[in-house]
Amino acid sequence: MKSLFLALALALFAFSYSHAEDTVTVTDAWVREVPPASTISAAYMKIANSGDKDDKLVSASSTAAETTEIHLSSVDDKGVAKMEKVDGVVVAAGETVELKPGSYHIMLIGLKEPLKAGENVEIVLDFENAGEVTVSAPVKGMDKQSHEDHSHH
Repeated sequence: MKSLFLALALALFAFSYSHAEDTVTVTDAWVREVPPASTISAAYMKIANSGDKDDKLVSASSTAAETTEIHLSSVDDKGVAKMEKVDGVVVAAGETVELKPGSYHIMLIGLKEPLKAGENVEIVLDFENAGEVTVSAPVKGMDKQSHEDHSHH
C-alpha cells in the first residue's frame, strides 16, 4: 500500500511540475550592453504561452540589478517617446509576446557591475499561473540589434 501511495505522489508531482514548465517558454532573451557609467539596462525576449489559459508576467528579478521592473515604451500621437512602469504583461493562451525595443521590456535598474557583451544575466520571471521561469540572457551590444531605439531618453 505504501509503495502505491509513493508512486501516486511522485506521478502527481511530476505532472504538476512539467505542466507548469510547459505552458510558458522564453526564447531569444538578451540584455542591452550599456556604457560602464550607466547603471540601467533593459532586457528583451519572446514569451510564448502554449497553455489553454491566459497567463501574465507579473514581476521579474535579477541578481545583476538592485531593482527589476516591467516597462512599456510607447510613442504618443505627438511623436514623443515615453516609458512607463506596468504591472505586468499578459501572454494570451496560444500567443507569443515579444519584449523588444519600443515596446514592453524589463528594466534592470541599479546595475551592480557593468554589463559586458558576451556575459550572461540571469533573470527570474514570475508568472501568475506558470510560476517562476529562469532565463539566462546574453549581453549584446547595440550594433547587433536594430537601431530604431536611439531616440530613447
